Amino acid sequence: MGILSFNEYNTFQETNLLVVDVQKSFSDFFTPLYLSKVTEYCSDFTNVYQIWDNHIDGHGVDKDFLYDDKPDVPVHGDLYVFPNQKLLIEKRYNYGVDADFYKTILEERTYQEIKEKEKTQTLRKGDLYLTTKGTCIVFVGNHHQWFHIGKKMLDFFNSFKGKHMTIIGGSDSECLDDIYTAAESVGVLIKRDWKYIYTAVNCPIK
Repeated sequence: MGILSFNEYNTFQETNLLVVDVQKSFSDFFTPLYLSKVTEYCSDFTNVYQIWDNHIDGHGVDKDFLYDDKPDVPVHGDLYVFPNQKLLIEKRYNYGVDADFYKTILEERTYQEIKEKEKTQTLRKGDLYLTTKGTCIVFVGNHHQWFHIGKKMLDFFNSFKGKHMTIIGGSDSECLDDIYTAAESVGVLIKRDWKYIYTAVNCPIK
């Protein structure tokens, strides 16, 4: 981008796009045309951020992506690189986990509070809890019950508190819902663009 004139500077507004789980291991759920259109769409934004899931690496994944302030950024064969991409953030989804899954990284009173809410079914989507590791867990209550927000992701969302961001990718009701809920719970003004959101059973671009 060249030097902006005074009027252009006053009217220029950065736009932010978050792409979730558009990676090769999920390509059974979206079409080649979808990938092409997403790539084109990224060109319309000032800043593109990609969040990807490390499930492809199996169960023994190093936890630095959760607990390090500046984890190593992998060069990974499962990933695409999108236009205007500024940051790559690693995550992991989990099915069927509850407070016991996170007990070792929760203060006792936090753990007991969550257990009581689980028992009384009073957990609400977006309920956020700090861990002893400087990360957070957020209740999603969808196909995934909980999502663990790592340090890098938490810092990222905190930097966008009160700012606008668009989210696309997939899968709706699963990983994309994890990230949307996490961002919203931290205070990001996040919105979905449904034209570019795939699900486990449907891709919007054939």
